[in-house]
Amino acid sequence: MPPGVRAPLFVVGCPRSGTGLLHQVLRLHADLAWVTPVSNWICGKSWFRTVPPTAAAGLERGLDRLPRPLVPPFLRGPYDGSLNVPGLPETREGHSIWNRFCRSEPHHAMSESDATASIRAEVSEVVAWHLKRHGRPRFINKMPRHALRLRFLHALFPQARFLHVVRDGRAVAASILKRRRSDYGTTGRWWGARPPGWREQLSEPPIRQAAWMWKTILHTVEQDANALPADALHTVTYEQFTREPEKTLRTIFTWADLLPERFFDTGATDHLSKIRPARDTWTDRLTSGQQAELTQLQPTLERYGYDPAMP
Repeated sequence: MPPGVRAPLFVVGCPRSGTGLLHQVLRLHADLAWVTPVSNWICGKSWFRTVPPTAAAGLERGLDRLPRPLVPPFLRGPYDGSLNVPGLPETREGHSIWNRFCRSEPHHAMSESDATASIRAEVSEVVAWHLKRHGRPRFINKMPRHALRLRFLHALFPQARFLHVVRDGRAVAASILKRRRSDYGTTGRWWGARPPGWREQLSEPPIRQAAWMWKTILHTVEQDANALPADALHTVTYEQFTREPEKTLRTIFTWADLLPERFFDTGATDHLSKIRPARDTWTDRLTSGQQAELTQLQPTLERYGYDPAMP
């Protein structure tokens, strides 16, 4: 592992759980480097080493001065949950990067057996490249499908920290259907992370598919956490974060061994006012029949402190 690559922070969770918003806030910490649209493009290529991180930073500054329509979509933000911070590069999950090392078929799950020496060396170089690009000592990356890869990532980075974001599964299911409808014009097409067994769910109604994804991903995180050091995983709910962002962030920074003042003394708190408490809009967006299908989530909801009798 190249010198300087220490304890990367991975934000994971079921898609539509608020991982994007939390990641957008966390990367405002003065010690964290992240994947930008430009670095996602560059480091998604095997020749990324030929591009100095300083050159990437210059390209980003140039793109920032262009009218948005002139910037190619693959080099453009904002991403989900964007805070629209002026002068600060947007984020990307890094699909172009991770797709070079991680499987996409038949599912997204990976384990320590997939962490070959060559993958470990190259991913470490990619992270080190980002540290130089931002001039910061720690790396943060958000990708929901990484919730199926905790053991793989731990094998790559034994000091890695995993921040697991959980949101009410009923709200997640409703949001997944909304995203399917937005992206595909139908709710009948699979979208998001692919846990093992996802193809067998395709014959089920879309609402059951979304519910299955949520509870399966949470169960996978719970199981794989047993193979990690005791302090490697920290779970936070989206509702808690949006209700008490400052308190939640202080807890996260302490757990992740990041100095809270490197966030709170830099003006980053100005952006916390953009965060609004989570609302239970799923009760209006799902039919009574769809809501009835979600009773299967009751045990998992209770385990994470949600009231399954609501509404």
